[in-house]
Amino acid sequence: MTSSQPYDARLPLQPMADPVHQWLDWEEQANLIGFRTSTLPVEIEVVDVPRDELEVNVLPGAPPEILERFLEDDVVHVPRHPLNRDESVAWFHAPVAERWTARFTASRTLALPGPESGDALFSLKLATDHPHPDFHQPEKTKLREEALGAVEWVTLVDRVDAMLPPLVLAQLIREVLVVMAKGGETGFMVRDLRSFQDGGYYLPALSLPWVGRQIATRDGVPFDRIWAGAFASAVGRGKAELLARYGLWYETPNPQNVVIPLDPQLRPTGRIIFRDLGDGECSTDAFESLDVPWTRLVSDLRPETENSFWAFAEAADHAVEPETLKAWYRAHDLAYFGELARWFPRLAPAETESAAALEHWNRLLRTDEGSEAVVEHFRSLRPSGGAS
Repeated sequence: MTSSQPYDARLPLQPMADPVHQWLDWEEQANLIGFRTSTLPVEIEVVDVPRDELEVNVLPGAPPEILERFLEDDVVHVPRHPLNRDESVAWFHAPVAERWTARFTASRTLALPGPESGDALFSLKLATDHPHPDFHQPEKTKLREEALGAVEWVTLVDRVDAMLPPLVLAQLIREVLVVMAKGGETGFMVRDLRSFQDGGYYLPALSLPWVGRQIATRDGVPFDRIWAGAFASAVGRGKAELLARYGLWYETPNPQNVVIPLDPQLRPTGRIIFRDLGDGECSTDAFESLDVPWTRLVSDLRPETENSFWAFAEAADHAVEPETLKAWYRAHDLAYFGELARWFPRLAPAETESAAALEHWNRLLRTDEGSEAVVEHFRSLRPSGGAS
């Protein structure tokens, strides 16, 4: 494994041989400024808790090789966040049964890559009052609302995926196991990251102001132009695909929750990855609809344009210029509304300007005409071409 090196966009990009470790290094470097003090692995204490003291949710598609790390007969192996100091967090004083080695990817999330990323890759989201060593945030010990939201969304996503062809533009990192203390606020969530072991590289969007410049230089393409398409347009299309397919929009689709897939030669694939499924909200009747994914809008769409470029203007010497960000916002919105039009062409507005397009979709998707067009399109996507 190549050792971690501080970012320097002036230097040629020399990726690590192991794409998983490169992804982790990019994650940690992007979070280092103001937060991390080291990119070294950390130790997670694990305690054994009787299963009858827990609410255990094994979600659709959960791989046995990940589940077996946690579930054993009548005992659940429960990890503790290494920075937590709040004694009210469940199992704070429980004796340590074993220790795992992990790497930070965000404040409450750590990945367990295994030896040279050979084991099944997964990440943990854990309760802590200290997401960073010097930041006290007691609200971060509460996971129940987000955890139950993830359970709902994974169940819905699984139902819709059984009805429709595969996702084209976006990819969801799904929770596969959610464990909560019975009646409590603390617990943990497990995400399946095996797709990150396919030989490609995965660039956390928060790293784009730094690594994105290196990739642009390497490919001989202007920084603003390559990422207008490979990120701004891609994230706009991806968010619209999630909305059109599942009725899902992200409350915080910021760069910490977005990953850009690259091929083994570090070229963007054009797809986009979203994580933190529990951070989603529903704008439609998807949870009530059974025959099709959804039929009608019930609350306003929220493209959350600027949120997906959060912190890009604050990246020290590599901050993205205001004019570039404005151009990226436009590219995002054109892609977002263009993707909605591709899904539901009967409803497409003549006006493509962002505010007018948003008003159009918010109005029309609430009407009977809109509902008929949505249902018609979903039924056309089924293999049989008709209703089940």
